[in-house]
Order: sequence, then structure tokens, then C-alpha cells
Amino acid sequence: MHIVEGRPWRRALDCVVAGGGEGRRPWHGVTNPHDLDLLLVVLSTDPRMVLCVDVVDGDAADRGGNIVVCPSATVLFRHGIMFDAVKKRSGLNVRMYESYRGADAHAILDALDKEYHLDTPWFTPARWLDGHGVDF
Repeated sequence: MHIVEGRPWRRALDCVVAGGGEGRRPWHGVTNPHDLDLLLVVLSTDPRMVLCVDVVDGDAADRGGNIVVCPSATVLFRHGIMFDAVKKRSGLNVRMYESYRGADAHAILDALDKEYHLDTPWFTPARWLDGHGVDF
């Protein structure tokens, strides 16, 4: 699994929500993705938000600032998940533009699943105070 950045964030959001682009996405941070690799897409916002998980479609290097993915396999997170919360919950030092395999990838995906199932908007004070989000 590769941690990639969707930038500019508006274009990234449009590509996933509106579709189109024939599976070409403006994801940055991985130069040589392989067929069926997972991409954890984080928006270039402040705070950084997890947009989706994508699946690479074919062995190909970054094609002109775009990575080709399989749109039918995209998992979109509509209620906002803070990347810092996923990092904290995973117990790992998760970094942008890095790749994770095995137990580390599973820990990140498990943390993402738990954050998703909290079903609490990221922008509420309760989210920051309950110990699941970022420490201020």
C-alpha cells in the first residue's frame, strides 16, 4: 500500500466524486505502482484528510502526473477522516509518500476502518477531545 497525495485537492476531489478521466487520477508520491497495488489517497488540505482507497490498474509509472486506477474498486470516504487520526490509531510512524506492506499495511487499514466506523464528523470538538484525533 502506498500513501499518496491528491493535489490540488479540488481537482483530486472532482476526479473521484464526479468520475471521468478514464481512471486517471492526480495522485502524487509513488513513481512505480504495480497492478492491484493499494493507494491510500490523502488530500493536500490542512488538516490532511483521507479521501479514498484506490487500486492501481496495470503496471505503469506515473503517466504525466496521473496514476491509472480501477474506478469501480475505489472506496470513497464521504464524511471525512483525518490522516493524523489514522496515523495515531495505527500505532505506526505513517508518513506521506511511503509504501507499507504486510502487518504495517494491515495496521493502517485497520485504523482507517475504525476511524470510518466512529461515524463522527471530524470537525466537532468532541472528535478532538475524545483522544481519537489530533492532540492540541
